[in-house]
Amino acid sequence: MYVLDQYRGTSVSCRFVLPRSLVSQDSHSKLINTVQAAIVNTVLQNPVLQVAILDANSKKPTWVQLENLDLNQHIEWQFLNHSVDFEDVLQETTVSQLDATYPELEKRPGWKIVILRQLETDILEILFTWNHPHCDGMSGKIFMECLFRNLNTKQNDDIRLVSDNVMRLPESTPRLPPPIEELTKLPIEAPFALKSLWQEYRPQIFNRSLSQANWAPIRLSPYKTQFRLFSVDNATLAKVLTTCREHKTTLTGLLHGLILVSFASHLQENAAPAFESITAIDLRRFLSSTTSYPWIQPKQTMGNYVTISDHEFGTDLVKQIRSKISSKMTNIGLPANLMDEVWSIALGVRKDIEHKLEIGLKNDIVGLMRFVGDWLVEMRNMARRPRKHSWFVTNLGVFDGSPNMNDELSVDKDEAWFVRRAQFVNSAETTSAALIISTMTVAGGQLCVGGSWQDCIFDVSLGESIMADLKRWLVQIGTQS
Repeated sequence: MYVLDQYRGTSVSCRFVLPRSLVSQDSHSKLINTVQAAIVNTVLQNPVLQVAILDANSKKPTWVQLENLDLNQHIEWQFLNHSVDFEDVLQETTVSQLDATYPELEKRPGWKIVILRQLETDILEILFTWNHPHCDGMSGKIFMECLFRNLNTKQNDDIRLVSDNVMRLPESTPRLPPPIEELTKLPIEAPFALKSLWQEYRPQIFNRSLSQANWAPIRLSPYKTQFRLFSVDNATLAKVLTTCREHKTTLTGLLHGLILVSFASHLQENAAPAFESITAIDLRRFLSSTTSYPWIQPKQTMGNYVTISDHEFGTDLVKQIRSKISSKMTNIGLPANLMDEVWSIALGVRKDIEHKLEIGLKNDIVGLMRFVGDWLVEMRNMARRPRKHSWFVTNLGVFDGSPNMNDELSVDKDEAWFVRRAQFVNSAETTSAALIISTMTVAGGQLCVGGSWQDCIFDVSLGESIMADLKRWLVQIGTQS
């Protein structure tokens, strides 16, 4: 997808609270050295960050081991005056990094870090953006957890740097994350395979699904990501989560329900009589070390171990929702009868996901990937088909931003780093869902909700309206008694 310019970048950023000794401008050099040493150690602990991609345009690209890593090409510092609007700079930087490309794929790993330091404050934002062939969304969280541990660990002075900020990489063969099929079985039953192949390759004359996102046709260019973000404070979030539990669902299920109501209210029935959406599912829960890979710890391994769960919302349900929609919703929030629909939808989504988790890797789309002989051809063909999904929810969950000070290698308490905020963002995916909703939370902190879409597939006002609805309705749920 990257080679065909159908997808560019994924990003996780964390807002770190600096130790007191590193806040002043007198500690400028020490701060840079401390952060870069932690990044170097993180790269050393995650081999997939040490390799480049050879023959990216071929049927079988391969990893290539590198001798050195020029940190000048991968780490960028930006120092901001106190008067600058930090949030605006962060979001502008996020979008620019999401849509950036990765030059010299065969010579450089596909990742970059931008560090925003606002002077006269105690915060440091570290934005990690990467090329998806290296690793999935959960890997961004794993990267930040690893970096967080390294910042709170007494560091060795030897951080394997040579002149001009070039990092020496290990000479031994890197222990790259093995493909999922080498860690576990991916059983595929014949009926599932045949049904999937028919749905994928049937002639368009037989494709009469009303849930397709025909209102957002696939366009490969121009490639530009529109991105909007909002946050929900912790007190409101806590009430939202409590209410989710009372309705036997989750935040992910609730988001699907709210997004469905929002789309139904902004799109006419003739344009969108039904909808289909997807949820990202982390597969690490199903994986474990094997005799071939005794060293692997899946939940701490950066790699691509992700699948999706489908959710379909039929014409009867969508018609029922539209019958309850009122123009007053933008002022007074969701009425009780429509909120009941939201909770019913949220419960259904949770059951979809639970069923997916219960059957595990049996009849999973990842298991079908071995039947694809040429992914370049496959993705070109996909770009010619109607868009299937209207939205995609991907949730990285909660990041523990408090350091573990019980380890004897931990820094002194006064030198500890904390994480105050975290966000997760995806660039536009031209052949996938029209809107991508990504969420991440720091324990005890705010929920960050990002929305991204390709600029040319629908009017910006639609994306902004859906994001505004989500924020307003989450706050409504979180403030109701």
